[in-house]
Amino acid sequence: MFCLGHPPVLLARMLILIALCNSALCGRTPSQQDYTSPPQYSLNKDFSDVQLSEKWQVLGPFQYGTREAIWGADPLEYRGGFRNVSFDEEVEYSSPLSTDGFVKWTHVRANITNTNAEQSRAELAVAFPQVDWGLLQAVYGWSALQYQAWTRGYMYLNGSKSSSSRNFHGSYRRAPLILTIAPGKHLVELRLLRDVRALGGQGDPTINVAVEIEIRHGMLNIAEQSLLIPEATDWRLGKMETPLRLAPHQTRPLAFRFATGNPSAFAVPIEIRYRAFQHATMWNQTFMRITYMHPAGIVSYAILRPPPLHPSCALNQTNTFLPLIIGLHGAGLEADDVQVRRMMDAAYGICAWMLFPSGVTSWSGDDWHTWGVADIKAAVKAIPDWVRAIGWSGPGIMNDEWMVIGHSNGGQGVWFLTTHYPDNVVAAAPVSGYTSIENYVSYNMWRDSEPLLSSILHQSRASFKHELLLANAVGIPIMQQHGSQDKNVPAHHSRLMHSLLEEVDWPSQYVELPNAGHWFDGVMTTSSLLKFYKSSLESTRRQTVLAFTIYVPHSGDMASKGGLYVDQLQSPDRFGRVHVTIDAKEETWHIQTQNIHRFHLSATACNSKKRLTLTIDDTATLFRVDPAKCGFTWYIKGTEGSWKCSEQNGWQSISQRYGRQVGAMDAILRTNGTFTINACSVKSEEIALQISRNLLQYFAADSYIARHCGSFDAEHHGNAITVSLGNELPGSVYSSYPIRVSDGRMTLHMCLSVPGGLHGPMDPGSSRSCGQYTINYERAMGAMFLRPLPNEGLELVVWGTDVEGLEQAARLVPTLTGAGQPEFVVLGDNCRWKGHAGLYAAGHFDKFWQISTGSYIANVV
Repeated sequence: MFCLGHPPVLLARMLILIALCNSALCGRTPSQQDYTSPPQYSLNKDFSDVQLSEKWQVLGPFQYGTREAIWGADPLEYRGGFRNVSFDEEVEYSSPLSTDGFVKWTHVRANITNTNAEQSRAELAVAFPQVDWGLLQAVYGWSALQYQAWTRGYMYLNGSKSSSSRNFHGSYRRAPLILTIAPGKHLVELRLLRDVRALGGQGDPTINVAVEIEIRHGMLNIAEQSLLIPEATDWRLGKMETPLRLAPHQTRPLAFRFATGNPSAFAVPIEIRYRAFQHATMWNQTFMRITYMHPAGIVSYAILRPPPLHPSCALNQTNTFLPLIIGLHGAGLEADDVQVRRMMDAAYGICAWMLFPSGVTSWSGDDWHTWGVADIKAAVKAIPDWVRAIGWSGPGIMNDEWMVIGHSNGGQGVWFLTTHYPDNVVAAAPVSGYTSIENYVSYNMWRDSEPLLSSILHQSRASFKHELLLANAVGIPIMQQHGSQDKNVPAHHSRLMHSLLEEVDWPSQYVELPNAGHWFDGVMTTSSLLKFYKSSLESTRRQTVLAFTIYVPHSGDMASKGGLYVDQLQSPDRFGRVHVTIDAKEETWHIQTQNIHRFHLSATACNSKKRLTLTIDDTATLFRVDPAKCGFTWYIKGTEGSWKCSEQNGWQSISQRYGRQVGAMDAILRTNGTFTINACSVKSEEIALQISRNLLQYFAADSYIARHCGSFDAEHHGNAITVSLGNELPGSVYSSYPIRVSDGRMTLHMCLSVPGGLHGPMDPGSSRSCGQYTINYERAMGAMFLRPLPNEGLELVVWGTDVEGLEQAARLVPTLTGAGQPEFVVLGDNCRWKGHAGLYAAGHFDKFWQISTGSYIANVV
């Protein structure tokens, strides 16, 4: 990775041990009113060029809901924000968490460590013993132990030396915060968020914070320890074909291919040019892992374990193909960790390939959802390259036949794959897994809003509510295991899924281990699991299912089931549903649909040489399927409820929403190439840089920052993020796009359907009642919305009337699952303290990129 900066630059690193913290380092000199007494900490300016204060002010706790911070929801913003609140021990602030309903300022002393003159580290523990946490937890459970607070200290930069700084670390310390700061004292204000998952109900709800500040010299830095290299290739090394461009202060990953080399070790010379500045280094490593390209254009890795070479696994019989076991790791673990790499040792000997994807990051970026699943599929696709590279002569692999297993967050990932990719999953073993993030940690502490707004956010998260989609798992053997004393993920999660599966007439096997906790050595290879692995893999031939149901969320993540793939829903405001009954004797599929607009048959059905016949929604029309044309024949519901078929694929145009474009705001993560971030306004460049940093921090994603607007560089084919202010936002490439900003107002075009159904601009003769809603520009108003690009591409617009509004909108760029961003939101200034309850508008786009009838638009003229 590389980082570019301008001296003097200061690096601040946040190590949040229990909490997730957002930081705001404010470059203002502390005034006299910021402290009631002089700081009890003397600075040795002769020794230290940078130091942090020992005494920190604390204000809190305030109510906070799971992952609610991206919406604002900071009650101090009602008073102008923490930056405008001065320390006063007598002033009271309303808070529903504390006795008598208010909180006051307190102090906390930090443990200061200075390892050298250019580094300072402050460790502080923020706690609120005056709060009756036990009572709150007894009523509201785990979620009551999540809260937010603020702390204020200062840093001192000696003016005797100029410097630049940069550093790199793994996990969530991937992207440094780089600041240009003048010598002297500066306030450091931190918003602390106790947003907890692991062991959140244990012990005192303390936030442990570590703040590190470092000065580094030099214009450019390479993070040599971040190098990812494969275990085996065809021993060919190579060089980058195009230069890597960096914006000031930006960090980017560097990808390169192998073209020549040595099987045991290699050295790669890297030359960096920055104007007249050059730097060269040599990387020396030993081969390990398999590496491959994630669809987003970055290098990822997985651990691959080929099947054992013994006669029972058809040694040297290249026409023998074995299924694939995909093992998903838990949160905070690397696929290369011993705990992951060795967790299936006792199962080695089973005739199957084993693959342990990284999910790109130790947290799988988005909990094995859109970004993580893209990594899984890329890892699977890379196995044949590995086979060719080393000349593997053992059994082949069934790339599309997966047994999915996983522990903890990986167990949740197993539920996602099982309910969203049922035609690929031949067996599933979720171990100690949770059902969904909002079931894992309750959302009952969120700020209340109008029911329609809450339902829109809920719909945006619905694809990850696996308990709603269990009908999709029917036909797949499932083995659940959980420890009865699991204090991290309570056994209730597995018990619930076991119960719900019975209600869809597909009971799972369930084993609850008495007195067992969340993890122990051998948790993935208990006798019950080993028996399940062996029996499930002895024959991957699926039983013929003569009736099945598909539930289709509006997410774009749902693949085919039973050979049927839904391309488009009628409305994005509710699930689609398909029920299929097969008459095997007459080779007829009887299909009943709800909220389905377009579907086709996938390879699972098309591989049959039989001429199938379809009946849809009890209509008289019979559709006879020609196997030769099966894969490119679409079935479309017309405006009057009738069905027709078409062999033309020209419908996949800019006016239709399809493929990678479908879903809530996180659909932007389905980029097919490096992200392009277009900074359209002069004052938007810092926001573009922050978005780039966040994408790297949470997803290890690469992004190219461009200083142009309204055009898309042909060199970069990934999804685009456009950052713009006021009237400077160019129009969409789709002329009928319903959201526009110009002349001091935002207009939203919304069409109501007639009783025949929701119509779009491509429906000839459709009858619609359309209205135009206007929101005049206001201070700190912001918005985010998806717009279509050609070839399944997406543009995410981040917009504000001013810098404050733009900053507020930029926080909604997807980084964590569970926040529930729909495809468009318009934020008012009061979202800063009301959160999503302060939205002016929010909702989804339908199949024609028009605002759906279930969307929310308020406070308009």
